[in-house]
Amino acid sequence: MRKRILLAAWLLCGLMLPSWGQTESKKNPKLLIDGCFFMETPSELNGAKLKMAVLKNEDGRMMMLVTGVKLSENSKKYAVPLSEVKDADYWLEKAKGNVKFMSMITHTSKLAMKEGERIKPFSVQATDGTRWTDRNTLGRPLVLNFWYTGCGPCIREMSELSKWLDACPDVNYLAVTWNTPEQIQKIVERQGFRFRQIAGDSVLWKMFGVQQTPTTVVLDKQGVVRKITIGTNQQKRDELLKTIRQLSAGK
Repeated sequence: MRKRILLAAWLLCGLMLPSWGQTESKKNPKLLIDGCFFMETPSELNGAKLKMAVLKNEDGRMMMLVTGVKLSENSKKYAVPLSEVKDADYWLEKAKGNVKFMSMITHTSKLAMKEGERIKPFSVQATDGTRWTDRNTLGRPLVLNFWYTGCGPCIREMSELSKWLDACPDVNYLAVTWNTPEQIQKIVERQGFRFRQIAGDSVLWKMFGVQQTPTTVVLDKQGVVRKITIGTNQQKRDELLKTIRQLSAGK
């Protein structure tokens, strides 16, 4: 049971997966799903009933084989091309063998607020002294990115999230953490994280009931939650930015 829980956490969080590519000419993805290799966990696996098995080669390298999931064409776009996968033929042949699977239903934490609900009254202050409330954020879409200093995926995605400010400048972007301003300062500066930082927070964190980071919430101009994404990968970030673009354009 403990092994099953650890595998599920590894699969959903992607904590052991090199999410931003590798420098070698051939890549070593860690997931084999529906005949495709992935560096990051596709969105379809959230809440899915599936079977998992660990494949190993003679050098001790491991591959997580996932079956019982039919991927969408959109998810397959994020797969590593076979020509770029190291020992791709070996892993595909290995997957056809007598493999011992574990069945499970993946689980994603649910927030206290749901899509379609209006945000409750709040008032928080950013590290730059600006105050943000449920009232003065109206009229523009609002993006809330929940993170903390011990979350590696949170930190690695910061530079990419910052590009959203250039893509959609007429949006309010708040990064929310329970860490203190002193604890986050060096990380924010090093990563060039351009979101307004709400440090030492308990108001928004409790309102949404965040249990896993990163969690990103997108609200429309009327303060209604339109998208909630738990965890991160390129597919999820692309889907978030698509929603932000649509809300920014008034759709």
